[in-house]
Amino acid sequence: MAQLRDTILIITLAWCMLALPTSSHGQRKNSQGPGVTWAEGIVVDGNLADWGDSLTNRHDSQDLQYQIKNDGTNLYVAMRVVDRDRQMQALSQGFSFMVNTDGKRRPGPTVVYPIADRLSFRSIMSADNDDRPEDMRVAGLQSIRAIYVLRFEEILDGQISLDNDYGIQAGAKIDSTDALCLEATVPLRRLGIERGYDRPLAFNIKINGMIAPRGNPNTRAVRQPGGYYGYPYGYGYGGYGQQTPSRPREEPGSWLISVLSPPNH
Repeated sequence: MAQLRDTILIITLAWCMLALPTSSHGQRKNSQGPGVTWAEGIVVDGNLADWGDSLTNRHDSQDLQYQIKNDGTNLYVAMRVVDRDRQMQALSQGFSFMVNTDGKRRPGPTVVYPIADRLSFRSIMSADNDDRPEDMRVAGLQSIRAIYVLRFEEILDGQISLDNDYGIQAGAKIDSTDALCLEATVPLRRLGIERGYDRPLAFNIKINGMIAPRGNPNTRAVRQPGGYYGYPYGYGYGGYGQQTPSRPREEPGSWLISVLSPPNH
């Protein structure tokens, strides 16, 4: 029975990924507040109290709130999602924060966090673990072992330590309202830009995932080489595959184009 219960829990985590929209309707409708604002007193730990009420940007199709800040040294991003299915999606495939320094809506350096390590998650949720949490989200947060990075000039694509020498940091927590919150920071120098850079930057914010084509009843999760369920970066629990010529597409995310904020702006 214990083994069966553990199997059901793992399947449930993967199944949460199937609770995504089955059409692309409304994927580009986003509500945007101010652009990048000045950061003061930000501690990257997943607690968004030091952001106040500033998470005014929204990625509507994912019900995702976010805001981006900078100081003279770093970029900061905060994201918050209330929906439980979206929270499980984020824990299995990660929030994604991408920056295109040319100000184009094109791929650029990307930080992905958090992603629950599959083996660690199984160990934490094992029936033999006396400290096994009742909430799978808590187990997911306890299973985080790394930050994922892509397209940085001086950093190889893949995992980096949570305690790394690159200055890239991230933290995630469940807040008092039961929302899943993320904070992350990236040094400006890792993006090849300096203090006072005044050209527009293009930012992309999202919970990673795939969107099934409209009206396709045959969409199913499939295991692919190099990834647990075929996620394009080769990690995570969930993803989508097709038995038909119509194929799913990657979640486009919310774009924000803004210059860096000057001090106290």
